[in-house]
Amino acid sequence: MNDIPTTDGDRIDVPVAFDVPDGWTSVDPATSGAPGAAFVLLADGDWGDFTPNVTVGVTRRSDDVDIEAAAAESVRRLTAVGLEVSVVDNQPVGNDRAPGVAQVLGLTAGDLRLVQSQVHLTIPLGDAPDDRLVIELACTCRPDQTPRVVPDFQKLVASFHLRQGEPQ
Repeated sequence: MNDIPTTDGDRIDVPVAFDVPDGWTSVDPATSGAPGAAFVLLADGDWGDFTPNVTVGVTRRSDDVDIEAAAAESVRRLTAVGLEVSVVDNQPVGNDRAPGVAQVLGLTAGDLRLVQSQVHLTIPLGDAPDDRLVIELACTCRPDQTPRVVPDFQKLVASFHLRQGEPQ
């Protein structure tokens, strides 16, 4: 069982799991510049002026905001911190019970150009249709780093799941 911090500061016990790819290290979100994240991973090695990273955010939602709107909120958050953001791609994923969105963003901060691959997933909680967790998995890197980084991110996303059979 993981005690997951949500972006609003609450904590919720959720039996989630994912595989950390080889060559990535988990770091404390509070000291890595992502205090609202539940998990932060950094790519090992010397990457020059930007170290690729993966963040996992968790928000408990009980409103009727759909997953597309939740994905748009992430774009607004990035813009609010001074980044120029362009949506390069946006695709639905998941199913009716647990819809999701995958999107690719172009980010610019001064002379630094980045790519952020995001996957937004929903995890229904109980029987209430609007009581759910919204999970945001995001991988950020320079465009030239994507061939080495994105396959690891895809493996992490594919491994993300609720653990079965654990006491609640």
